Amino acid sequence: MTERLDARAFNRATLARQFLLERTDASVHDAVGHLCGLQAQEPQEPFVGPWSRVSGFDPSELSRLLEQRAVVRLHLMRRTVHLATAEDARHLQLRDDPASTLHPGMDVRGPARAPDFQP
Repeated sequence: MTERLDARAFNRATLARQFLLERTDASVHDAVGHLCGLQAQEPQEPFVGPWSRVSGFDPSELSRLLEQRAVVRLHLMRRTVHLATAEDARHLQLRDDPASTLHPGMDVRGPARAPDFQP
């Protein structure tokens, strides 16, 4: 029989899975892939997530990964900017917003129209 976690154990497991209880020895690329997206709305935010999760984090490593497009910043959940691996980005963006992926540059809300008040 599977043991059920109490609320505290569940909380700790969630934090551990997100590398928030202790830092990981994984590379920045692998950590971003494991987490499947990190908040990156503001210019410095892509650096805060890995800094708080990866042992010996070197900001130049993330800069290099961004320059090489191995990790990218893109709109994902609720159109918020996230950091994801390039491999994950293709799948995540398609899942989250198929119209913007299939038609680059298209405003997914469609053309602006005046409201139609006629019955």
